[in-house]
Amino acid sequence: MREGENKMVENTTVVIIGAGVSGLTLATFLQKSGMPCILVERRDRAYIEMRQRAGVVDARAVRMFEQWGLADKLLFGPVAQTIDYRLNGCSRVFEVTGEDGSPGRFCTQQMLVTNLMREFIDVMKGDIRFGATDVTILNEDGICPQVNYTDVDGSHVLHCNYIIGCDGDLGVSRASIPHGVLTKYSHEFGYAWLAALVETPLTGHAIMAVSDHGFVAQLPRGPQRSRFYLQCSLGDRPQDWPDERLWDEIRLRLGDLAIENVKVHDKLFVPLRSVIHAPMQYRNLFLSGDAAHLVPPASAKGMNLALYDIDVLSQALLCAIRDNDTSALENYSDTVLPHLWNYQDFSVWMTDTMHDAGDPTQHGTFKQMTARARLDNLFNSPTAASMHSQYQRGTN
Repeated sequence: MREGENKMVENTTVVIIGAGVSGLTLATFLQKSGMPCILVERRDRAYIEMRQRAGVVDARAVRMFEQWGLADKLLFGPVAQTIDYRLNGCSRVFEVTGEDGSPGRFCTQQMLVTNLMREFIDVMKGDIRFGATDVTILNEDGICPQVNYTDVDGSHVLHCNYIIGCDGDLGVSRASIPHGVLTKYSHEFGYAWLAALVETPLTGHAIMAVSDHGFVAQLPRGPQRSRFYLQCSLGDRPQDWPDERLWDEIRLRLGDLAIENVKVHDKLFVPLRSVIHAPMQYRNLFLSGDAAHLVPPASAKGMNLALYDIDVLSQALLCAIRDNDTSALENYSDTVLPHLWNYQDFSVWMTDTMHDAGDPTQHGTFKQMTARARLDNLFNSPTAASMHSQYQRGTN
């Protein structure tokens, strides 16, 4: 239907903004349930499928995909849940264990997004609008919720029952909520990570290393690449980190002079911070993932927290749409926020431990030694090891 020149008006039940892991997961669940939805995304498909993102699907998210009958289609085989915690070059491998025996799956965020895209578009014939610009949200009391956008075909108006904001920290969804409705809780750690995507696979275990020279990690990013993360100053820029300095610091912090220089594909600077915006809903708009919360990458939980949001939100939407029972939707924030705060606590613990245990010029020798004691407890205390495993599995 057209309303005026080049203005196309459509009706649907749910509009999802953002085709990241949370938006695509929700769209796939709704499509599988026969619920009409439209996903709006400003980028094109090729860009999204090539975009590098961190994370491995944890045991809790695996169970969610299994319950929807999608795990075998979207995820790969079990991943060995081990972390090589290094201190001044000395390696100690921590194995994530647990009573439930549920493994995570080796599926990075980039792989999961690609698989979801294929399932939603190619298999389920879902409706996704790429190249959407000038997205605006109308979400006022007494008015049908509405999402407006522009693409190569003109201006579009989508009338719906619910709007789901999955468009990240800088997206339009949270920005559309009036000032004063949300409270922002945040913590700045005071340093950043230099993230370097390099042309070399990770051989062996994921590495989280500290030394007297600072923190460094190496995590897999596909079969032939990995990403190194190095603690750096908030004001650092790419020109401060030429390739030669990058590799010199990696060798120094890992205590391994045999590491060779290889091709560096990109360098990003990531300030470490924790954020929660509450409540995660306003009228008929509901926020998920980075649109509502951020955790520092040291905890490796950003993707799985977004999937937890979608697990709760998808069930609440189905109750509202199928059964006309909106109680779960009304309580969405109250349901997910305790889980988020629990993992924020873990993220702060993990981030402070790994960075305080390294270079003592950051917070002093006392903090350095207490942080190293906490790392020792992972290998010496069954209680500490069990708690750490529960968080890593996503079962806490």
